[in-house]
Amino acid sequence: MLFSKVKTLLLPLGLATSVLGHGQVRYFITSTTTYPAADAYAASPDPSSPIRKLDTYGPAAPFTGTAITCGSGGNNAAAVVAPVAAGSVVTFDWGSWTSSYIAACPSGCASFKGESGNVWVKIQQEGYVASRTPPWAEQLIEQGGQSGHGKWSITIPSTLPNGEYILRHEILGLHVAGELNGAQFYPNCVQIKITGGGNVALPSGVAFPGAYQPNDPGILIQLWTVSATNPAYTIPGGPILYGNGAVATSAANGSSSTSRASSSTSSTRASSASSSTRASSTSSAAGAGQTLYGQVRLISHFSPNF
Repeated sequence: MLFSKVKTLLLPLGLATSVLGHGQVRYFITSTTTYPAADAYAASPDPSSPIRKLDTYGPAAPFTGTAITCGSGGNNAAAVVAPVAAGSVVTFDWGSWTSSYIAACPSGCASFKGESGNVWVKIQQEGYVASRTPPWAEQLIEQGGQSGHGKWSITIPSTLPNGEYILRHEILGLHVAGELNGAQFYPNCVQIKITGGGNVALPSGVAFPGAYQPNDPGILIQLWTVSATNPAYTIPGGPILYGNGAVATSAANGSSSTSRASSSTSSTRASSASSSTRASSTSSAAGAGQTLYGQVRLISHFSPNF
């Protein structure tokens, strides 16, 4: 198990101590369907899975490059898009640990990579909570992982306009973050299609790559400095920008919170000529390049591109 911070309560934070292992999202669970992921080392993607296939269990490296968007090998489209009702709960099953983000797909997820523009919007995050046992969000996932199912669930904002998005969930490993470029990010992306949504546009978000820099306070940090007596931790990627936790700054969920593992989730909408929530309709959708981003050791992001 990897100890890191979790960005988003769509995903991903835990206690900083040691590394337990690398991994990937094993299942994406909606209210109606459980989708398995192709193993990172399988010869080909799963044709029935909306989870973008990785090519390694290892971290996205360098985290200043395009691998940070959806993980190493994960910037290629999956074969299907999972229908998800706005306001419903989705779950990432990491087996041993997890994280997530959400970003919008410009012209449909089949042609969207999310590697440029401020299209990732943070919608959830979870970090270090001194009053909780265990204090790091990632540790909660780790506990479930002991039975083979380390899960983290998030609620999709009910106000999110209909359309296709990429939900990005990640874990941030801080076990060697005291060294420059030592932080380890483990992003995974799932293609989803929001149904029954609202009409609140996504704000401009952040870019992946670009949002994380080697000297950021929450990326270059000695893990042992975060403790019950010194719980302050700056979660990378800025505040939650969309949803109930927008611009969160509380000790438990905000940019000042800390945890051992971080996960985030992001989504990106795809443009659709028949959709009433396209960017061309400013009353119901975010403009091109806008993204919803959420983070708190567990991070969830939405990134709309119409």
